[in-house]
Amino acid sequence: MDTEPVAPDPPRAPTLSEAPVKLVATDVDGTILSYGESMTGDLSTRTVEAFQAAQEAGIAVVLVTGRPVRGLRGISSTLGLLGPVIASNGAMTYDLAADTPLDHQPLAAQSMFEVKDLILELDPTVTFAAETPRMVHMEESFARGSLWFEDKRRRAVGIRDEELLLGPLDETLQRTSDWHPQAGPSGPQIPVLKLLAKTHAMAADDFIAAAQERIGHMVTVTHSAPGISLLEISAKGVNKAQALRRYAQSLGIGAEHTIAFGDMPNDIEMLQWAGTSWAVGSAHPMARSAADRIAGPCEDDGVAEVLELLLKGQLPR
Repeated sequence: MDTEPVAPDPPRAPTLSEAPVKLVATDVDGTILSYGESMTGDLSTRTVEAFQAAQEAGIAVVLVTGRPVRGLRGISSTLGLLGPVIASNGAMTYDLAADTPLDHQPLAAQSMFEVKDLILELDPTVTFAAETPRMVHMEESFARGSLWFEDKRRRAVGIRDEELLLGPLDETLQRTSDWHPQAGPSGPQIPVLKLLAKTHAMAADDFIAAAQERIGHMVTVTHSAPGISLLEISAKGVNKAQALRRYAQSLGIGAEHTIAFGDMPNDIEMLQWAGTSWAVGSAHPMARSAADRIAGPCEDDGVAEVLELLLKGQLPR
């Protein structure tokens, strides 16, 4: 009996683990650099060798971090990555080799000062700092007790005096004395990539939850410092994922060919966007939940181990 020919099955799209990896995107602190070494920038030999091997195999590598650009040159040089980096939680993409910005998305002046006021209504003890492309503006109460407040300690880890300006943000970033949200400020004249807000009055997760409810409709709110109640506030829509997506597109690489590594809530969107994502074993629970897989802890070179397996074709399916 004649039968109608059976149409062949359509080509099956590769699964996440089957798609070839063309781009590795990684957070820095707590992911490939232990928090204990975050100020010195001393990467392990195994991590350096793993990243260099990935590049030699033709895989593009990009750092995607909450750090400012000025805190990345040494680490990038050690890894052999003096090229584009994604800094300040996605607010700045910068080419270190050409020493030029490729993209930046600063906070609007009105938003920054209005958010600052709203946070102070939430907790009047909050102290503030602001990252700009050239320096960090920092209230003395924010700096007190940290190496930022002590000249010798600050210089010992390579932070130059011109990278810090102490004083009230309303003054150093040129807020007018008669400013109010409806009128808008005359400043700041300097683009602010990230507003930092710190409190000792509540736990980190409680602080971010309260801030999300109060200002989340205006700005992006996240945090990345374990054990510290420190908010990192960027322009609305700015995060690591959106900056990484644009960078990957510039290389002609899609999410399915991208692998990402992270450890804190500011990595969540990036971990969700990448075709395959790994949270290190020491990661925050929210980052672990966002990732596809769990690597070893940062202190045990978990990312390096994954890259070694990737290059050997031995990653689990």
